[in-house]
This record gives sequence, C-alpha cells and structure tokens, in this order.
Amino acid sequence: MLQGNDYLTIGVSMIKIGIMADIHNNLIALNSMLNVFEHEECEEIICCGDMIGIGPFPEETIKKIKSIKNLRCVLGNHEIYLLNGITWPYPDQMDEDEAQHHLWEHGELSEGSKEFIQQLPHKLFLEREGFKIAVLHYCLDENNQYTNYTKNPSPDDCDSMFSEINADIIVYGHNHITAVVNSKKRIYINCGSLGCPHVYEGIAKGGILTIDKGIIKFRPISAEYDLQTVINKIDEIEYPASNVIKSIFYGIHNKINE
Repeated sequence: MLQGNDYLTIGVSMIKIGIMADIHNNLIALNSMLNVFEHEECEEIICCGDMIGIGPFPEETIKKIKSIKNLRCVLGNHEIYLLNGITWPYPDQMDEDEAQHHLWEHGELSEGSKEFIQQLPHKLFLEREGFKIAVLHYCLDENNQYTNYTKNPSPDDCDSMFSEINADIIVYGHNHITAVVNSKKRIYINCGSLGCPHVYEGIAKGGILTIDKGIIKFRPISAEYDLQTVINKIDEIEYPASNVIKSIFYGIHNKINE
C-alpha cells in the first residue's frame, strides 16, 4: 500500500479509472457499481474513503473491498473513528446514539478488516499519463483532521481548501454531492456517495475518469441497486440510531410522507 506522497505511475497511452466514495457499509450498492466498472473495463479503481459507517454490512463491505484488484484507497473520517476509538468527549459533535452506532459497527469488523483499514493512508498521490492525481477524503489540516467543510464549493473555495496539495486532479468525497469544479489551478472531482442515496430510489453514485492523449474527462455514473434489501437488513438488525439513519441517509421518511 502506498503511503503519504508516494507516486505510482502506469505507462499506457490511455487509462480509464473507476471512482467511488462514501460506500458506507452498503454492500448491495457497491456490488452494482463494481459491475459497472467491470463492464466499462476500468484498469483500476479509486476509493476516496468512508467505506464504513451508517449501513448494515460493515464486515461484508470491507471483505469485498479487500478483494478488488488494482484498488487505490484512502481513509475517510469514519475509518478515523475506528482508528482513534469512540470515547467521551465524542468527536465531531457526535451524540450518544451515533456513538453507540459506531461502537456496534466496530464490533462487527474482524481483525483482518481492521488491519486492512489501519494500513490505509490519509491521502495518496498517483501519476497517470503525465498528470498528478491526489486522492483524499476531504481537505485535511496539518494534523490530518478534516476541516473547512463547504457544501457546494466554488473554484476559489476548492483552491483554498486544498491549497497544500500539489496535483493536477484532486479526487475527493465526504459531502455526498457529485461535483466537477475547474479552477485555474486544477480539476476537482467529487463523484458523490455510492452508499447513501438520501432519497428512496436505490441509486449508487460513482464515476469514470479517463485520460487519453492529454485530455481529461470525467463521466458521472449512476448504478441502480435493490435499496429495499438494505432497508430490510437494517430493520432486521435494529442497530443503534437505525431509524435516524434511515431517515437522513436513505430518505425513508420522504417516501412515507408522500
């Protein structure tokens, strides 16, 4: 696994990379997106963190991720909760129900899955077809803490948030919103959340980055999956904060109130 500012170069004339972020324990959505990446013949896959948290399949999701060939992956804030532990005072204004959710989830992960997460870097630098690509979950301060959250960042916002990163393309996640921002300095890509649809529709978000003869293209991808299977599993387990999670991250209340 690459660390810190290491660079990895693949010397081909054209490359196609699958991009995903914020899987959040949604194994069903992950499988659907991986099928798309396979159909599109992506040479490698980038994951921008937050593999865990929220959904009902923590161990199954990490086992699946570990099996992906040519995967480049970084930590998200939910993985950092695992690494740092959930103790009082809770991080990020976390309430008791949310803390108990994370404690439940961490208890579901095998030692092998925890070891896999522990060796992931906070950020990763790749070089593809002469372009430097930075992969991280969101903007980090000098202590590798996430900061300066901006819901819909402008080009100037992005340049400010990622001012310390030397790259032509920055791929990130965290806010679950698909966005491609071009500034005078670089291109910023957020492919949206793979595992948290926020509305009751069962759509996983991802994307494909193509670099061909000096031309950078990003294509957002939407992959349908059976969300009801996810909801049924949540209801079966009834883990801490599951009702709030269904409302906020899966939009169940919107469907009921229509």
